[in-house]
Amino acid sequence: MFFFLKRLVKESWAIFGLFALIYVLLFTHRVLMDIPAQMYTLRQVCNGEVAMPPTALFYMLGWLVALGQCQSKIFLGMGAAIACAGLLTGSISPSFGWITLALAFVCSLPTLDWVTKGWYIIGQASPNYWMNGTLLASWPFALVLFWQSYRQLQRPQADWWRWMLLWLVLLVVSKPSYAFVFASVYPLFLVGRHGLGRAVRWQLMPFAILALLLVVEFYLIFWQKDSVYVKQFNSGNKSGVEICLLCVWQVFSTNIPVSILASALFPLGVAAVYWQELRQKLLFWYVWAGFMAALVISATFAQTGEEFSCWNFRWQTYIASYLLFMVSALLVWEKIHAENLKINGRSITAIALFGLHLISGMVYLVKMWWTQSHY
Repeated sequence: MFFFLKRLVKESWAIFGLFALIYVLLFTHRVLMDIPAQMYTLRQVCNGEVAMPPTALFYMLGWLVALGQCQSKIFLGMGAAIACAGLLTGSISPSFGWITLALAFVCSLPTLDWVTKGWYIIGQASPNYWMNGTLLASWPFALVLFWQSYRQLQRPQADWWRWMLLWLVLLVVSKPSYAFVFASVYPLFLVGRHGLGRAVRWQLMPFAILALLLVVEFYLIFWQKDSVYVKQFNSGNKSGVEICLLCVWQVFSTNIPVSILASALFPLGVAAVYWQELRQKLLFWYVWAGFMAALVISATFAQTGEEFSCWNFRWQTYIASYLLFMVSALLVWEKIHAENLKINGRSITAIALFGLHLISGMVYLVKMWWTQSHY
């Protein structure tokens, strides 16, 4: 056990270094990314120009790690370090090995929009998104919440509501996007499988607290006069949320069904070739429900005002897609092990599709560096 943990720590540092090197290459080449802009916002907070964004965890961690030094270059380095840590949480697993490292680099497949518009992932639910610090800060909490909630769906415990509330609060103060997916899917699965017993009623309670926190966050983001989203991004005007089906998505994708297919070809292929076995698994349906809920949220809601085209209701799709890829890869790996590591037509199909997404991820990193754009 000691040697295993020692090796795991060494592997973690090596992977952290790999991610850090990638960020250094992207930053020094001035690639258009969200993290530098977010670190500039933190500098403005330090100077008293704008209020601290309610998604404060990433900003506070950046400030603390920088030892309170309000300098852009220091913040940029700290922002990259925190982003690397967020990526790292999904890249090392004692039970899943180096497959999870490969998952850190998979990407949606390119469509014709890359040729005609120069857009590689912006219109798709790609399983990774390197560019946004607050999203990466929320990534670990979303992963923990998903896996713990899956265990609760098998055997709910009344006292788990405290842990659920903790992960939901941490999502709210980092980036609440995945909380909307969780709130849409988990209660339905929980009540559908276990009714309204005592344990279920206790676990439904945190959703009321989540709703209150989201109301407060809505005010701080869209209405507070010193909010960076009001003061700068929206020219001093309040904004809000509206229902507008596919209004923003169709700006960034000329063919939305093709974009969805390019986003999830590997999970769709796994579902097709292993359908007879997977249709009986709760994990399969739970992760797919989350992915579909993420797409529906992204397609239905839009932010009003000048940030309409920022498509701020798409963030949850990246996490939901990553979970879908992770679970699909895990289920394939389990089937290969169950068949004594025998490679057959089904496993070859799944591995080939995963390989396409992995190659696409490598191409995307080069494309991002070459074109200086994360689109």
